[in-house]
Amino acid sequence: MHPLAVEQNFRMRADRLQGWGIGLLVCAFLFWAYAAWEVFTPYTSTHNAVDCSSPFNSEPRDLYFEDSEIAHEKALQCASDRDWPAPLAALVLSVPLSGVGVALFTTARVSVRLREHDDELRRAEN
Repeated sequence: MHPLAVEQNFRMRADRLQGWGIGLLVCAFLFWAYAAWEVFTPYTSTHNAVDCSSPFNSEPRDLYFEDSEIAHEKALQCASDRDWPAPLAALVLSVPLSGVGVALFTTARVSVRLREHDDELRRAEN
């Protein structure tokens, strides 16, 4: 096989690995964006159409102290209606995706850089 064909085949495989790594990192980012959306955006309760603040801005004090009955009931309704398994599952799924994505991307980049370094050393010797 011609050395140029071997080099092109190597670069093609490295580009494919790098593409898969970038794709997995994009998927992990989308999972993180979904989880952030669930945590930082306000929502409406399904039962009594209560407007709930985002979990990031909610007052946990209203759940435990009954200063006003209305605020306590609203806080209980909002706390019970928030769907936590979905954003938590997104975060759990993003961990292996990002780990494999970083590994693939790094492997491809390092192998190409080492090949270029080896080529430069051969040229310097001649």
